[in-house]
Amino acid sequence: MKKFGESDEAVSQVIGVTSMLGLTVIMISIVSLSVFSFALPESAPQAKIVIVEARGDIGTTALHDNFIVLKHKGGDSLNENDTKIIVTGKGYTYTAGEDPHLSSAQNMRVTYTDLIGENYIESYDGEIVDGASWDTGETITIYGSDGVAPFGFYHNTVDSKWKIDDGSTVTVTIIDTTTNGVIAVSQATVKDA
Repeated sequence: MKKFGESDEAVSQVIGVTSMLGLTVIMISIVSLSVFSFALPESAPQAKIVIVEARGDIGTTALHDNFIVLKHKGGDSLNENDTKIIVTGKGYTYTAGEDPHLSSAQNMRVTYTDLIGENYIESYDGEIVDGASWDTGETITIYGSDGVAPFGFYHNTVDSKWKIDDGSTVTVTIIDTTTNGVIAVSQATVKDA
């Protein structure tokens, strides 16, 4: 006969369940601290940008006849230092000093790294965006002549001069460089310059 208090059985089920519950709470606490200790990524500004007009002709020698007018139709203001524009479509790109005569249209991609550069038509002191930000209701015009000029005449951050083929479709993508998020994408059919 066994005495009261002597047992060959393991720890009671109540103590086992309590121990498992305690371990679960500790594990959840550790995971929560790990997950919530990191800051959430910043979201890109939200804005509606549309192409109002796109003119081009790869046969013209005047690069400034190739232009795209963009309008900020609402949403957040876009900082000129943090806004990148990518233009893609059928056309031709030129490097500084290259002769911009007739060439056959090909897939082109032009990148405006920011909007603080000098706008070709606005003379040597006119910027693409007038002020520190691009605000609702404002339009900007980017020109085929905006690309880096020989002898450093224009101080801008456009990777090349460009022409777009009339009748083709041009796509403009606006990107926030601080978050790498796409702000807007707009397409238009290019009319003859």
